[in-house]
Amino acid sequence: MEQCCRFIVILSTVLVVANAQIDGGMRLSRNLIPRHYTLRLLPHVLDESDNAMVDGFVQIDVRCTQDTRQIVLHAVDVRVNLESIKVYDRASRERFFVQNITQDVENQFVILHIRRKYLVKGANYVIAMNFISRLNSQDKPRGFYRLKYMEAGQPSVMALTQMEPVDARKVFPCFDEPNMKADFTIIVGRPANMISVSNMPLFKTLPVQELPGYQWDYFHRSFAMSTYLVSVAILDSPSWLSLSDGNIKLRLWARPSLLNHTKYFLKVARKMLDFYQNYLALDFPLPKQDLIAIPNTETAMENWGLMIFGEQFLTYEVGITSSEKKEFNTLAMAHEMAHQWFGNLVTLEWWGELWLNEGLATYLSYVAVDQVFPEYKMEEKFVLNEMQKVMQDDALITSHPVSQPVNHPEEIISLFDAISYKKGATLLRMLNEFLGQKTFKQGLTRYLKKLEYGSAVQEDLWSAFTHQAAINKVKLPYDIKFIMQTWTKNVGYPVVTISRNYSARIATAVQSRFLLNQVNNVSNENNDLWVIPLTFMTPSLNGETKLRWLPPLSRAENFTDLNVEDDQWVICNVNRSGFYRVNYDERNWNLIWAQLLHDPEQIPTISRAELVDNAFHLARADLLPYRMALNLANYLRKETEYLPWRSAFDAFQYIDAMLIRRPSTYEAFKQFIVGNLAPLYEQLTVFSQIIDGKDSMRLLSESTKWACHWDQKDCVANALVVYREWMTRPNEPEVVPADLKRVITCTAVRHLNWPEWQFAWTKFQESNIQTEKSDLLNGMACTTNTSLLSSMLKWTLDDSSNHENIYFLDVIKSIASESLVGRDLAFDFLLSNWVALKRRYNGRPDSALESVTSSFNNLSDLEKLESFQKENGENDLIPYLYGITETNVLWMAKHYQSIDEWLHQLRI
Repeated sequence: MEQCCRFIVILSTVLVVANAQIDGGMRLSRNLIPRHYTLRLLPHVLDESDNAMVDGFVQIDVRCTQDTRQIVLHAVDVRVNLESIKVYDRASRERFFVQNITQDVENQFVILHIRRKYLVKGANYVIAMNFISRLNSQDKPRGFYRLKYMEAGQPSVMALTQMEPVDARKVFPCFDEPNMKADFTIIVGRPANMISVSNMPLFKTLPVQELPGYQWDYFHRSFAMSTYLVSVAILDSPSWLSLSDGNIKLRLWARPSLLNHTKYFLKVARKMLDFYQNYLALDFPLPKQDLIAIPNTETAMENWGLMIFGEQFLTYEVGITSSEKKEFNTLAMAHEMAHQWFGNLVTLEWWGELWLNEGLATYLSYVAVDQVFPEYKMEEKFVLNEMQKVMQDDALITSHPVSQPVNHPEEIISLFDAISYKKGATLLRMLNEFLGQKTFKQGLTRYLKKLEYGSAVQEDLWSAFTHQAAINKVKLPYDIKFIMQTWTKNVGYPVVTISRNYSARIATAVQSRFLLNQVNNVSNENNDLWVIPLTFMTPSLNGETKLRWLPPLSRAENFTDLNVEDDQWVICNVNRSGFYRVNYDERNWNLIWAQLLHDPEQIPTISRAELVDNAFHLARADLLPYRMALNLANYLRKETEYLPWRSAFDAFQYIDAMLIRRPSTYEAFKQFIVGNLAPLYEQLTVFSQIIDGKDSMRLLSESTKWACHWDQKDCVANALVVYREWMTRPNEPEVVPADLKRVITCTAVRHLNWPEWQFAWTKFQESNIQTEKSDLLNGMACTTNTSLLSSMLKWTLDDSSNHENIYFLDVIKSIASESLVGRDLAFDFLLSNWVALKRRYNGRPDSALESVTSSFNNLSDLEKLESFQKENGENDLIPYLYGITETNVLWMAKHYQSIDEWLHQLRI
């Protein structure tokens, strides 16, 4: 490498220079458009100090679109060698001298000022420079970072990049916006005994003349891609599996001890790649796709040609990995593979439209898994995993639209939330429902082919669907763009209230924004209205579903063609095809309840799950009496399907958290649930029956988890028998079904003592399967021994134990969720160690604090949050948690008494 002589430091602490002429705020001007980067990186992987660096060189070929004397690039924490900077005309080789460099720290720009001359519109130029950037430690896994781990008892190291969303600028000076795509030629310097991998295949290796013991790896030139997709990994003693089919080579890289456990997901990767190529009628353009399993991280990143996953996403072992984890990891693979087209081939134009990447990848991952592994029934589970979860987040006054402006680079990371992923996906599912699968699929292909290697805004997607709908003669009452922008531009979602005139056989549908806390409701202006595809079914339709559209210019719409008897029910939003809730008049709710008690299968499974979820959330929002939601739940003793039960368990979990400090009411609540659960539990015969089908296994797992949680006697007794049997046969993991390992460990540890906890700890240390380790550790968190709980909490900050830190933040959540004692211990631990945890886990403790405080519901809890703020300084999360706690306090004031009375009347 060339020795650097004089540097300018591009740091966030440098003051803004007044004469930096930047137009457009945080966005780059389009005076210069990058065409190609030659990027050379040599990270000092073996430097053990805290100041390890990356030596680099970048040459950028650009086209000038407007006369200018400024070259504006992104750079953060990068030192540029002033004397190495070269700017010249590509054709004439005329040199342009850089007069000085200024910085716009707020917008993370470095500006090169050209002396006297202008770069001329229409000409092509080359910008080149040497630089040094940081090689971060694993507690700051952004940009280029180093990760240490243990393999076969020996310390090992790897280095890799994480550029999304705006961290390429922390590695090299660049045009770091997603729509400023360019080709890349990447050269990586590495120790001779290590291996490097990048987006494209390797084509030659040469020694680093200036640094003995290092080698340069040269990779083929890439296709045009965004800077956030640039990826490099340097691996220590790796092993790999390969799978070739046609012109695309797949390789999976993992540490040797884990390699055999990754075979299954390499095959899954191949199946997903084949599915998307066929489904989208568009070939994967790269010659290879690498996957890397990374220890001690929860990463999953879709870099083009080099996907990176935490090890838990790529490991599977029969009898060890639960069906839930297997499904989840299959979805993760499908999600990242979908990004190879949606995000990599066609990229969002700007981060405010992040949902175009993440919403499409999330929804299509379910489509892919449902097609490739139909036994998982993932299209149905979308409603539980994505839609119902985001409906809680989007029902808060603090929610935001799917599409939103971004005003500062630091705001971008906050967009990677449930609204972008889950709501974006749910809106696309709704679009698929009213367009039809054929038109939806063909519209996606049209979108990709028109914009491949380019970028898109949401209008491009609507245009592709509009064109395809016209070709396929799909009739809609409104333009697709108009329909969908009422959902992407508005915050929240509606509740549609159906009021029937039973004698006239007509109904009125009224829409309004749904908020969990109606006290904080806001007035609904016209821009808060949605174009709603309202589907409905009645018994007289014999299973047929009809569609009516609620227009955006009126809150109320009358339907005169219901054709339903006054003793028959009406159910809207059939199979939860639309992103809205539905409420009914009391008589219609009672007719639905009667049908569920008599013959629940006359209503589709997804709709039964929706009815349970809607009833409890409408009650929580004070739009339905809790007695009606609880009455409806009494039908569950006749329910045998996974989806409705999961909806019920999710709804019961909130009430459980609210009532746990009221012993008499809580005991009545547990008996109510256990009574409804008993027929299902008996039918499954829990531990002895061989379960036929993956969905039955998921139902078994969920029912056992909650039956034991609510102390159902047979469940607890069976769990203890199985756990003790495992202790006598510790080398036979099949003694405990993988799907039940966590709940059985939890139940045994909670009801027994030290030997059972110690046995679980021993099995945790012996295992090298991350999903099993997670199940065991979270099961251990169920102990009621405060000394053990305190020890487990301290592990999160233990540098000397070689514990895998990836698990421990989840342990804090588990400890808090299992008992009041655990919750109080967890909160006190977070209060006392917040600064250290934030430093160690790079911001991730926020999710632990949110989980620990989710059951706060009295004035004392509000005081605890105030103390936390005083003790640990300003934190944007605390006002949010304070608001959640105030909502819970209000819930107790409004609903506790009526629930308590209903439960005790039930026991009389």
